[in-house]
Amino acid sequence: MEATQVTIPTRRCCSSLPDLEVPMINAMVTCLGIEHRKLDDLNMQLAFAATRLASDPDAVTANRALQVWDEIRHDLWSHLQIEDELVFSWGAAHHAISDTLLDGLKSERQEFRKLMTALREPQTAGNRNDFAPALLALARMLDSHVERHDGEVLPSILRALFHM
Repeated sequence: MEATQVTIPTRRCCSSLPDLEVPMINAMVTCLGIEHRKLDDLNMQLAFAATRLASDPDAVTANRALQVWDEIRHDLWSHLQIEDELVFSWGAAHHAISDTLLDGLKSERQEFRKLMTALREPQTAGNRNDFAPALLALARMLDSHVERHDGEVLPSILRALFHM
C-alpha cells in the first residue's frame, strides 16, 4: 500500500492578524474602561472605610476595610497585567503613548507594587496603625490611575489604533 501525500493549502496566520488586531485591542480598551468604573466604585468604598478606620480602629471598621481591599485585590493584579501588555507592549510598539507618560506609568506601577506588598502583610495590632494610611494611599493612587487611564492613556491607544 502506497501512502499519498496530501497538501492542504494554508494561509499564513500573520496575514489576517491585522484584521483581528483592531477589534481585539478595541475590546481590551472597552473591557478596561468597564473595570475602571468598577474599581472607581470600590475605591470610593475603600477611601470611606480607610478614613473611618483611621479615626476608629475597631474590629467592625477594620473588617469592612479588609473586605473592600480583598474585593479590589481580587481583580487588580490581572487588571494591571492586561494594562501592562496593552500599554507597555502594544502602546509602546505603536508609539501610542509618549515616552514621558510611559515613564510616569512605570513609576506608578512600582508604587502599586510597593503598596500592595505592604498591604499583603497580615494585620496585627502592631501594624494596624499603618494599615489605614496605606489603604488611603492606595485609594489616592487608584483614583489617579483611573483618571489618567480613562482620560489620557486609553484614548491614546484608541487614537493610535484607528489611525493606523
